[in-house]
Amino acid sequence: MILGLLSASPSLAQDSAGAFDPETLATAEALRARALQSSRAFEWVESLTVEVGPRLAGSPGDRASVVWAKAKLQELGFDRVAAEPVTVPHWVRGDARGEILAPFPQPVVLTALGGSVATPKGGLVAEVIHVADLEALEALPEGAARGKIVFFDGGLMERARDGRGYRSAAAPRRRGPAAAAALGAVGVLIRSAGTSTHRFAHTGGTRYAEDVPKIPAAALANADADLLSAQIARAEAVRFRLELSPEDLGTAESANVIGEIRGRELPEEIVLLGAHLDSWDLGTGAVDDGSGVAIVMEAARLIGELETPPRRT
Repeated sequence: MILGLLSASPSLAQDSAGAFDPETLATAEALRARALQSSRAFEWVESLTVEVGPRLAGSPGDRASVVWAKAKLQELGFDRVAAEPVTVPHWVRGDARGEILAPFPQPVVLTALGGSVATPKGGLVAEVIHVADLEALEALPEGAARGKIVFFDGGLMERARDGRGYRSAAAPRRRGPAAAAALGAVGVLIRSAGTSTHRFAHTGGTRYAEDVPKIPAAALANADADLLSAQIARAEAVRFRLELSPEDLGTAESANVIGEIRGRELPEEIVLLGAHLDSWDLGTGAVDDGSGVAIVMEAARLIGELETPPRRT
């Protein structure tokens, strides 16, 4: 859902060349300076993560976050605060276990991808086939993935400020299970989409296709992706046991939380600032997207405190 804090710049007056007038630019610069001198946004993140914590859609944390957001926006004195009901998917993670059975038995750290189906009761055992990415999967000989667990391993995610490392690392997570299922695979493992080499598995959502079976999918901690890759390099066949018990509980009711600053001249025209209030469940959602929630709240608070209210809502 969206934590939508509806607010605006104070003027947004532009000349025919598209340049903002000096007064508008001065106001924007003053707002930026005030924001950089304040720690209020950090305080919102701390409050959300300490007092609510994980906020998986449809969960008790999700519901608590709606209550938290409404209370905070009311405290900040917005002209109108409302919760708009929305329907969200309700998926629960369950338990996750994995182990290399052969050639060198070892347990591994993994977690189900968001939206994954469960394995059969007692787990799934199959040989692992290694591919670097989706293109490598498509290039496999016919039948090569049938009955196998496909392991997507393009190496540790590239660190890049423009996000290109994440985009490429996350592609197998989103599309890999459906693509592998279309070739007859029975499960998918991916290297976690992150730069951490610690033994933590990173979650994230996958998307199934309507015309192929849904197969269980999990992300390995990067350290364990290295381990599995090293065993594959040493043996003709690597057998793996995967056990996941997530459940799809259908849908649940949540809400978009709206805080509004009424425009002084053009109240029916709206400028929307938004962030998503929900989060994954394996952490507190501080970065994704608690930081976005806090930035939007603080920006709107500062705009609301301007001596001259914004023209638009």
